[in-house]
Amino acid sequence: MNILTRDEGTGSEYARIFRLLAAAKDEAQKLKLHNLMHLTNMALLQVVIDWDGIDPERELDVNLEKLIGKKTQVAIKDASENLVLLDCH
Repeated sequence: MNILTRDEGTGSEYARIFRLLAAAKDEAQKLKLHNLMHLTNMALLQVVIDWDGIDPERELDVNLEKLIGKKTQVAIKDASENLVLLDCH
């Protein structure tokens, strides 16, 4: 049985955090805030590591760049599934 503790999130929560950090990174890039871009990159990487429960010290062969790409797709898909379009006609 998989029991969530208070400090563990669901995939949907991780996807939301990922999207928020990615948006912050984009804004930092537009404003040419390089230190903030580096910090958001590190935060995105940590979210992916936590999301998959990876221990980077033990799992040296994990392709984190590929994993970030997959999580980006999941986060975008999760966001689109939560959109509700209203037709005001």
